[in-house]
Amino acid sequence: MPIFAYQSLNSNSSTEHGISASNSQHFTRMTHNHLASSGGRWALGMPTAEGASPDVPVQGPAELLSTASQGYMNKGQNDNAGFLSMIEGKARQTHQHLIRALGGCDLLVYGELDGSHSQWSSMQQNAGQLFSASSASKSCNCFSVHKSNGSMHKLLGEGTGWIAIKSNNVNAVFVHVPNAIAKSESDTVNFYRAINNHLMHSGAGQIDIIMGDTNQPRDGFTQGAASKAVGQVFADAHPGTTIQPYDSYQRSFGGTNSTGTSKYDVAVYNTGTVRVGNMIYLSQCTPVSDQSSRHVAAVTDHMGIGVEVTK
Repeated sequence: MPIFAYQSLNSNSSTEHGISASNSQHFTRMTHNHLASSGGRWALGMPTAEGASPDVPVQGPAELLSTASQGYMNKGQNDNAGFLSMIEGKARQTHQHLIRALGGCDLLVYGELDGSHSQWSSMQQNAGQLFSASSASKSCNCFSVHKSNGSMHKLLGEGTGWIAIKSNNVNAVFVHVPNAIAKSESDTVNFYRAINNHLMHSGAGQIDIIMGDTNQPRDGFTQGAASKAVGQVFADAHPGTTIQPYDSYQRSFGGTNSTGTSKYDVAVYNTGTVRVGNMIYLSQCTPVSDQSSRHVAAVTDHMGIGVEVTK
């Protein structure tokens, strides 16, 4: 019964995969300013313990926080060291929320992040041990796969826009579907069919679950394309249109993107091979401190996903 989590960063197309490729990018700034425009305290910041393994539960109540002021994530406001600290904090927040919601996390996958780059090496102390990194030519096409202590996994393959891992006999495919593919149903079907064929030919079996940034043009698009590609019925682990992230209090959204209007980030699963026990979304934000108070700031443009899978 593995527990998977996926979080996409907002990185550019640079061939240099360091922190600058992800620091305060356009859609991250848009996300933060959109959240800040609503005001009020809504985000739940969990206690964390720097220096401890990120998958160790830290006891204590959540802190109810508002969004930092508009412009907080503007270019030049946060240097690379400061932005890295925010991403590290987001990773630890993710683990603490997953512990409370699902009991923990076996595999935490980042899209648009190259975990093998030296500038991201500290993520191993904050997201979990680096299991695999897919270092594509462009930073926005990379993946970084982190595992919790003691969990066992097998890399099944990778390609442009995807990486596949077997964990506890579950075949999980994590995606960042290129926009050029995502807007066409036939291209998207072919995208997933090629991945499924790769898994089948390697002896791993069919795709059990797909998670990540699908860039889908409408709700239900990904599950429909995956169903056609694999020849099995896929279902959305969160079929509703209203999203209340687990780290939010009395605040809901109509999507997972920068303006909360489009559901790009999904988990769809093969109903013929697995069941989903529980699924959560996590916001784009992490706690930050200024001279006088604590707030949250958006560090990416996409919500994160956590899901418990049984096979």
